[in-house]
Amino acid sequence: MMSFVWNKGFSKVVATLLTALLAVTLGLSEANAQADTESEKGSLVIIGGANKSDNAELYNRMIELAGGKKNAIIGIFPTASASMSSSKAMKKDFEDYGVPGDQVRIIEITESNYEEKVNDEGVVSQISECTAFFFVGGDQARITKAFYNTDGSNTKALNAVWEVYQNGGMVAGTSAGAAIMSKTMIQNATSLEALQLGVTYDEQKPGLWVTKGLGFFDGGIVDQHFSKRGRIGRLVVALVQEKVDYGFGIDENSAMVVTGPEIQVIGESGMFLIDASKASLSKKGVYQDLDVSYLEKGDIYNYVTKKFTLEPSKTLIPKGKEYYEGNQLNTNIFGLDAAKLALLDDLADNTADKARGLAFTMEEKKDKGTGVSVVFSKSKATQGYYDADEYATSILHVNMEFTPIEVQVKEGNGGKK
Repeated sequence: MMSFVWNKGFSKVVATLLTALLAVTLGLSEANAQADTESEKGSLVIIGGANKSDNAELYNRMIELAGGKKNAIIGIFPTASASMSSSKAMKKDFEDYGVPGDQVRIIEITESNYEEKVNDEGVVSQISECTAFFFVGGDQARITKAFYNTDGSNTKALNAVWEVYQNGGMVAGTSAGAAIMSKTMIQNATSLEALQLGVTYDEQKPGLWVTKGLGFFDGGIVDQHFSKRGRIGRLVVALVQEKVDYGFGIDENSAMVVTGPEIQVIGESGMFLIDASKASLSKKGVYQDLDVSYLEKGDIYNYVTKKFTLEPSKTLIPKGKEYYEGNQLNTNIFGLDAAKLALLDDLADNTADKARGLAFTMEEKKDKGTGVSVVFSKSKATQGYYDADEYATSILHVNMEFTPIEVQVKEGNGGKK
């Protein structure tokens, strides 16, 4: 019979070996997950809408990912729009940035003709010749209605787009063309409407309409026009009620460039990242345990490893050295850039530990209404960053909570006792 003596020295050796084995196992799992993502060899450029013709960084990146000025063949889909004007404008922009005119082609799948086009072999051939695609803005439902058959299966046109993408092509889109990128697609409600009415699966009913996107991006739900239109609330509702862990809100004239598992932010504004993996919705309608980060130009997020890489010139804002001291209640937290300012000015570069905002609607001809309170709170993991000019530009890991409220207006006495 074999026997051994268990001693402290031996236990340390075993512990070390087990730790090493676990590290290797986790490393392999992470590598396998990353390899799975990279098996889709193409790239995505997801633009938050209102992209400007002078955004050279954006256009040059798209052209590069499409194969370069000499080799790129870019197919533009006008499907979301009610007219051809935005497609013609995009064609001109690509030409102005150096792509020959005969290599920028408008593939005329529209709301009026899609039934005869999306399974036509001639159209499929046009798509297959391309190295990249651009979906213009408008109504995202027009895109999904056109590119899926009535039974929910892929049309031949959609399969052709997927084939180009999986062989290294680029798929780009702006506004509605960004909304279709994720597997779950949302539209038709403001943040306050979504928080008060929840989700719906019927386009004709009130609430946040949730339906099927084209699914090129598998990292979570994408929303657009994000900061300008205050859409942080509606993305939270979609994530929690659909049980999706991560949401990406890209702002106007900005893009999330997805290559493999990495997302790089480029352009004028930035991207919100909402981690709802631990979020919950109470019986009282409180959305809690949400984690939000905000990234700007040059920042990178790996959606497989969940790691952030900040643009190299950015520096950590030292605790106690923040520029602002204290903040005020924001009474229009879903207003223009309000959530972004709350994160950057009221928290990242502020000694305050919390920032609070309200959004509400009043009942007609009455002095009362309903709404929501939004609280952003620093945690031990919160980190704010300055850019090279020492302006707050990025912040990671802020706690976020949404609570329903009732509002009542009372006339003051002008300070009189």
